[in-house]
Amino acid sequence: MNLETPKQAFAAREAHEALIELKKLVDEAARLTHQAELEAFHAAICRNQNDSVRQSLQNVVERVKSPDLDKAIFVVREKLEMALSI
Repeated sequence: MNLETPKQAFAAREAHEALIELKKLVDEAARLTHQAELEAFHAAICRNQNDSVRQSLQNVVERVKSPDLDKAIFVVREKLEMALSI
């Protein structure tokens, strides 16, 4: 049995787990954006000015710019590169 195969499997597992964490952050940003979209349509139909849409979108921007997202992307890259190098 090749000893590198189990190491690569565990490294691939770690990369997969890192991608799942990244996906959670992206899914949350998508959910918040969709919420802002629905609020914007509601405001347009009701013909009222709604500052909550702007605030909702600002929250998404802050999440996308957050160090947490940058760190998650970095970890994914690192784990994938580690799995490739084994």
